[in-house]
Amino acid sequence: MSEAVVPLYHQIYVVLRQQIVEGRFGQGPLPGEIDLAKQFHASRVTMRRVFDRLVQEGLVRRHRGLGTFVNPHPVRPATAAGEERGTSLLDNIIDMGQKTSVKVISIDEVHATPDVADSLQIEPGDPVVKIVRVRHYRNRPLSHITVYLPAALGRPITRQALEETPVLRLLEAGGVKLGRASQVLSARLADVVVAPLLDVPVGGALLAVRRVVKDQSGRPVQLLLGQYRPDRYEYRMELSPAGVDSANVWVESETRPGLRD
Repeated sequence: MSEAVVPLYHQIYVVLRQQIVEGRFGQGPLPGEIDLAKQFHASRVTMRRVFDRLVQEGLVRRHRGLGTFVNPHPVRPATAAGEERGTSLLDNIIDMGQKTSVKVISIDEVHATPDVADSLQIEPGDPVVKIVRVRHYRNRPLSHITVYLPAALGRPITRQALEETPVLRLLEAGGVKLGRASQVLSARLADVVVAPLLDVPVGGALLAVRRVVKDQSGRPVQLLLGQYRPDRYEYRMELSPAGVDSANVWVESETRPGLRD
């Protein structure tokens, strides 16, 4: 057996957490402590510690006499393990916003499309504030950003404020306590609207980011759709090995978006 890189309970926690996030168990019960202890060659005390952490993070819930079930709407408390990493990512995003300049293209109140409504957990047709901006770094276009905010949060935000302060800072100033962010990275081609704003040819490759930011209660407060020039923006991930018997699973330990000179 190869030398463990991290404690056994943490290795098992990482594997189970990944399986939960991937939907391996659906919303049904997880295998029992005895079965998992045999599977991972661990003691029941170790498995109980793993389950305690999953419960603490809001990923699962216990029902006496029935078992441990996946939480269909996981909300991790602000004091739970790992929250510091999520907060540091949001802080890094805000910090990057403060290092760039922004041009506000438009700010309008519109009706939420089904896609926007689903992301913000509101009803289709509900009012939302749509903000379109282009960010620049060292006087060169960096990104085209479209943000949707629930109307109650977006209405107080002015064009002047957007030109001086990142949206997340404005939300914090309005009393929002930021919690977690989830996002998807993909690629897309620049269309006839975005291409001239980012000074790239139509059909040029861009890095696409879709991010949903939630407050500490788990309520979505922002949907961001970003398109970035890949020659001026990078997304770096630090990975740590985890697994039982061998480091055949790599998990994210730190994520950091950054600007490229």
